[in-house]
Amino acid sequence: MTDNRRLILSWAEQGFIQGDVEAALAATQSRPAKKEWFSFISQFLMWSGAVAITVGMIFFFAFNWEAMGRFAKFGLLESIMLLAAFIYSRLDDQRTSSTVSLSGMALLTGALLALTGQTYQTGADPWQLFAAWAALITPWAVIGRSSTLWLLWIGLVNLTLMLYLNTFRGLFGFLFREEDWLWLFLAVNSAFIVFFEVLACPGSPHGSSKQNVSDQESLDKNGLDIKSTPRYAFITLYNRQAAQVSALIGGVTVTWLAIIAIFDSNDEIWGLPVYVIWMAAVFYVYRYRVVDLVLLSGCVLSGIMVVTFLLGRMLEDMLDDGAFLLISMAIIGLSAAGGIWLKKLSQQQKALAQQTHCEKDQPSEEV
Repeated sequence: MTDNRRLILSWAEQGFIQGDVEAALAATQSRPAKKEWFSFISQFLMWSGAVAITVGMIFFFAFNWEAMGRFAKFGLLESIMLLAAFIYSRLDDQRTSSTVSLSGMALLTGALLALTGQTYQTGADPWQLFAAWAALITPWAVIGRSSTLWLLWIGLVNLTLMLYLNTFRGLFGFLFREEDWLWLFLAVNSAFIVFFEVLACPGSPHGSSKQNVSDQESLDKNGLDIKSTPRYAFITLYNRQAAQVSALIGGVTVTWLAIIAIFDSNDEIWGLPVYVIWMAAVFYVYRYRVVDLVLLSGCVLSGIMVVTFLLGRMLEDMLDDGAFLLISMAIIGLSAAGGIWLKKLSQQQKALAQQTHCEKDQPSEEV
């Protein structure tokens, strides 16, 4: 039903449907059914409830910190975590409710670590809290096979690195500058991209842009192609959100390095070459291997920024009205060209999806 709705809306955008689009949706029964609305509302309420319980626990301890004893605090928090673990054990591991349970446990783990530090005054640095948090939720992220948990894990790892480098600024400041920290973030998040792209199941709809499953008998209950599912299927992910976030963080980092290299070419001589190589690799992968318009849009935006700063650096000795006009025209031209290219690519992907949808709907001919 969702595919039919997208197909009709795409035809309407291309001008193939001249009449009432709502009538076409109603005639093909492509409007969201009551079951779909119920599923959406139930998932929304489930996630809202989990977040509310977690945040409520934190504020509850903050408000009643002096009134409660340490054993009461730990007992209450650990009881809720055990309840979440029990709920997860009674559910199918691929249901949204199981992901919500694991996510609640992951968030409460951070609250438990913070409670331990505040109660016993361990004197640990902030980076140690987030490092322990990331380490403790790693098994749950692997078991849950949920991008939600992996996104939390990615954020914790990057935050740990940032706080660690900030804490030991005085110790390693004579060896590493703040600009050099960016290389570490780039290396870590580039490794994350490879890791999560490998975990993205090639049999899933999000694992490959060139997949065309025609044999419905080869699909499992999750819609995955059993024949193309790897042997390590017990840790595969059903979407690429974790890889996308890692790529966005890496893109911001490498763009920052390129901008620093433009204005400080003596100390950061490798900034621009690494930027070109990294962006070329990302463009090739997400244009010809796995088409990803979000990351390609990020590449376009990054390229516009770097070209703009290059023009500013080249014209810094004559920054008059003409130079600013030239830079403005370059930004407008590059933005327009990038937007046209992305729109054309989006239309190509829609046409490919329509063709695949029509081929799947055609009855197979008996020989």
